[in-house]
Amino acid sequence: MSELSMEWWVAQRPERVFEAIEDPFQMRRWYGAPPGGQRIGEEGDAESGEPFRVDVLDAKGVPRSQTGRLLELFPGRGFVMEVTWDGGELGSETTRLSFGLEPSGEGTRIEVRQGPFSSPELLEAHRAYWEVNVGRLLRVVSGEAVPCFEEFWEESGGFVEPLGMAAYTVLAGMREAGAAPEVLAQLEETLYTHLARVPEDTAKVLGAVLRERLRG
Repeated sequence: MSELSMEWWVAQRPERVFEAIEDPFQMRRWYGAPPGGQRIGEEGDAESGEPFRVDVLDAKGVPRSQTGRLLELFPGRGFVMEVTWDGGELGSETTRLSFGLEPSGEGTRIEVRQGPFSSPELLEAHRAYWEVNVGRLLRVVSGEAVPCFEEFWEESGGFVEPLGMAAYTVLAGMREAGAAPEVLAQLEETLYTHLARVPEDTAKVLGAVLRERLRG
């Protein structure tokens, strides 16, 4: 059995970092999605201490869920909770997670402690998970407009396979590149209206073509 221990530093006060944890609008932008995957929703009220569930798509597009329960909450300083995945690379064992925020110089030290893990492979899978999740958190608290797949999922009625995934990539890229709001609004309206009407076979072909063009 082993425990994961990781640390980061960000040039923001602990209160600002905790705001990105407490505010659902900000948290959905950084927490939950595994490496290469996307977060698509959440059920339950974590702050009440009741069980909650975060739904994601993994890097292969397979639906996965993380269930958890908040054990302790320290306003402005972090939280402790139990978490369990329903399989895949992150396994299915229940672990205890401590997520702490400590003042450090002109910023905040973020500390993640999680375990126990039954194998080195599971520990390293969770290390990769936290690298991408906290990486997004650092971007959010620094004021970056981090794209949120969950919003696309909701607005498009859950259309993701496979053309929706590629369309989201285009929209997110345009947002990050600073495309004019009116251009994005027009494109989003068109996509959300028409994507779900595309026949499945056609969607697969178009999605594959678009993804290959994006790679090129």
